[in-house]
Amino acid sequence: MKNVKNIVVFDFETTGLSPHNDEIIEIGAIRLEKNNDGDFDIKDELSVLLKTTVLISDRITEITGITREMQADKGISQEEAFQLLSNMIDDETLLIAYNIQFDLGFLLSFYQRYWQKSYQIKNDILDVMALYKDRNKYPHRLESAVERYAISFPNTHRALDDVKATYAVLEAMKEELDNIGSYINVVGYNKKYGVSGPKLPHVNYVAQYGGYREIERLKNR
Repeated sequence: MKNVKNIVVFDFETTGLSPHNDEIIEIGAIRLEKNNDGDFDIKDELSVLLKTTVLISDRITEITGITREMQADKGISQEEAFQLLSNMIDDETLLIAYNIQFDLGFLLSFYQRYWQKSYQIKNDILDVMALYKDRNKYPHRLESAVERYAISFPNTHRALDDVKATYAVLEAMKEELDNIGSYINVVGYNKKYGVSGPKLPHVNYVAQYGGYREIERLKNR
């Protein structure tokens, strides 16, 4: 990531899987800037609960620990949360997430609802799950990656914890093999199910089966 100067690692907890019918209930994000030594330092952190018009189901509460009472007590409006997150992102920011395709759908809806209806995401992206899947056997969940690389973050399914775990996994994989740049603007998908969510014009979508360095090989052939 030699030419990258700013990074935002982010994660959404949501009421469901559809960016059109569901809503974000929690945002976690960290913004990092490259220092003079070429490393990245955390400059900002965001962790907020959001009020929603879609009720949190018992299943979502079971997974995340977030309740309707917590929303009522500590939740902020969707628009206020959007402003806080968008203030961390500029045109040159590399967006990073674990299974980023899911989060991009909600991020795009966020921008189109509160910024511009025709807005399209043009930022470079990095899907840490695609990188992990290229090096490790199934399963490919974040908790699998945390265990594989002995990351000392609890598996809470809370947004900021997942963000910090995602970045720690990325750093561990960089130490293992520094080919991270090959995965910028690449999303792997299961050929059986296809690509769900928005397809960005500048992103390369690759059917990924979990072979060693599969995406890197297919992208560069």
